[in-house]
Amino acid sequence: MAGPAAILRETHRLRRHAKDLHAEIERSPRVIKGQQAKVARQEEQYREAQDALKHLKVTVKEKEAELKATYTQIAKHEKQLNEAAAKKEYDALKAEIAVDRKKCLRLEDEILEGMAETDERAAQLPEMDKAIKKTKEEAAQFEKDAQTRLAGLQEQLQQAQQQLKEVEATLPEDVLMLYERQVEGRGEDALSSVQDRNCAACYTAITAQSYNDLLSGRLVVCKSCGRILYLPE
Repeated sequence: MAGPAAILRETHRLRRHAKDLHAEIERSPRVIKGQQAKVARQEEQYREAQDALKHLKVTVKEKEAELKATYTQIAKHEKQLNEAAAKKEYDALKAEIAVDRKKCLRLEDEILEGMAETDERAAQLPEMDKAIKKTKEEAAQFEKDAQTRLAGLQEQLQQAQQQLKEVEATLPEDVLMLYERQVEGRGEDALSSVQDRNCAACYTAITAQSYNDLLSGRLVVCKSCGRILYLPE
């Protein structure tokens, strides 16, 4: 490399590149977990749909039993009606029969609605199961692809870190000491380029002397943010 500016520029690029790779590597397990969570949500919805269908079937059977018992009660009251000796007893039985007949009509409507809903919910289950299988297949393929990509990212990170060591080793001794102190605490934020005679990180203008020092290949630190400065290509 020609001088400190080019070396610092390359170390900054490599450090930012390594940081981006590291962030992608850390994100990969979370993305995979997100796919697994999607499968888990669909499976939970399927179980809830199954439970709801079972509950609905039980409710329909209970109403059918109640309907049958009500018809039995009506038959009993009709028999008692024929045997009633007093008008008061006759009228009371007639009233009970009327109430029970209304109850039967209501139960029959509820049973029909329940049976229709049962059929509708039962028809949805195969589609839900099919969707779960598809999501599982997609999640498995996604995880396989993600693992392959993760291996590639880890290899790129190793290469970037190795390149960084090699480039850092070419820094002049006086620059290296300050550089190592800075990057130990700030990482890639220890450096900044100069754009239009301003620090690109904090936008503070540098002095004419500092700019001349950079042109001469001398070490310059931003007086505002403390970053090591370098000129762009």
